[in-house]
Amino acid sequence: MTPHVVVIDDNADLTEDVRELFEDYGARVSVFASAEEAEPALRADPHDLALVDVRLPTRSGLALLPRLREASPDGEIIVMTGAATVHSAMEAVRHGVHAYLKKPFDPTDLLKLAERALSQVTLRRERTLLSRELARSEALYRAVIDTVESLIIGVDERHRIQLWNGRAASVTGWRAAEARGQNVCELLVDESARGRLHAMATRAHAGGEEEARVPIRTRAGAERIVSWHVRPLVPDAAGGPMVLLAGVDVTERIELEARAANAEAMAAMGRLTSALAHEIRNPLNAATLQLELLRRGARKAGDDALLRRAEIVTEEVRRLSSLLDDFLGLARPKHLAMDGVDVARIARQVHELHEPAARAAGLACELRVEGELPEVDADEARIKQAIVNLLVNAIEATRGHGREVRLELSAGDGRVSIAVIDDGPGLPHARVLEPFETTKEGGTGLGLPIVQRIAEVHRGTFSIGSRADGPGTRAEITLPARAAAQSVRDPS
Repeated sequence: MTPHVVVIDDNADLTEDVRELFEDYGARVSVFASAEEAEPALRADPHDLALVDVRLPTRSGLALLPRLREASPDGEIIVMTGAATVHSAMEAVRHGVHAYLKKPFDPTDLLKLAERALSQVTLRRERTLLSRELARSEALYRAVIDTVESLIIGVDERHRIQLWNGRAASVTGWRAAEARGQNVCELLVDESARGRLHAMATRAHAGGEEEARVPIRTRAGAERIVSWHVRPLVPDAAGGPMVLLAGVDVTERIELEARAANAEAMAAMGRLTSALAHEIRNPLNAATLQLELLRRGARKAGDDALLRRAEIVTEEVRRLSSLLDDFLGLARPKHLAMDGVDVARIARQVHELHEPAARAAGLACELRVEGELPEVDADEARIKQAIVNLLVNAIEATRGHGREVRLELSAGDGRVSIAVIDDGPGLPHARVLEPFETTKEGGTGLGLPIVQRIAEVHRGTFSIGSRADGPGTRAEITLPARAAAQSVRDPS
């Protein structure tokens, strides 16, 4: 690229000699006799090198130096003067000129100074170009890192976070500025699983590469299951070696897989029960009839021992029949008779029916209805069954371990909530919603799975967990209010 040399001096003979010198050098030369003449031209055509005389016709060339810097920040300046003073030299240095040259000067010396100055300009512009390219590359790199769906975390040899992308921030709740410098294992992983991630990162620093699922805790305290791929990151000249942890949040996928497996199991159970129900019902009915005849015969004969045995067998047959009903209800729900249902009315009926049993168990059983509740679009019998299951389950679990059971109803955001809360011992384990999981003697383990099934077929949700305000359990069904449910079916 042809350098642009500007000469600002009112000595016409000198400027012509300098023009000829630099044109022979291969430069494009512009000559101005005054600052007023030079300023507008320099703004339109920036220079690479400016040669400025201190004494110009109307004002000092030193006053022109800031304008030259503004017009061409990467350019260099050489100040020329025939009357050098300490003040003018200091002023020139303060403005960062490349050289302070006294007249008369040797053309060869001037050309050498100009070559060094133009080399500085070239280097400066190359540096600026490289900085821009680096900034553009870094911005592109960060944009790519921040838009991928994986958590991208880079850590140093002490497992301190150096790199933290947008997905990591959105999943964990920790902003990059908060996460950087913290130990990744201590920030994200519970102590029980911390050693596993620590070992993976340590082996990756030694050159290894591993994949594993390790749960993390978000800033809000929620657990997320993340599938991690941990590998060494090639170091660059700017810093030490790092380990890259690329994680995919698979929490929803695992939940969907579990639901799909559960649905498949329920479908298989439905096919099984459909095939066996008839065969089981017939002998059960026959056994019930024969037991009733046996009991009557025992009463007539006054055989109390035989009567007692018959009653025990009858009770077991009833329990087996009840288990079959529960099994059928879970695997293959009956057709829903949907209609507008007043949940508060059903809750009052259930409370009135079971409050005496709670009182007999030494428990206070309270019903709370917050405000006016909208109707829900539901099968009344199924909703009543769900409330009964929850209340009976809470009474049985709290008996001898707590003091109260509450049935609470509320509404908000187009949904109706039915919650049963107790102050009992809490959940025995995390698998309470799996069929046949029970800790009660004689229990079937189908009560809560049936509640969940009823909630799902009504487009609602069911949750159960420990109370946040103290010991005990909170089980809650939420159902869409009737207007909300109809709008889902008919968006128009």
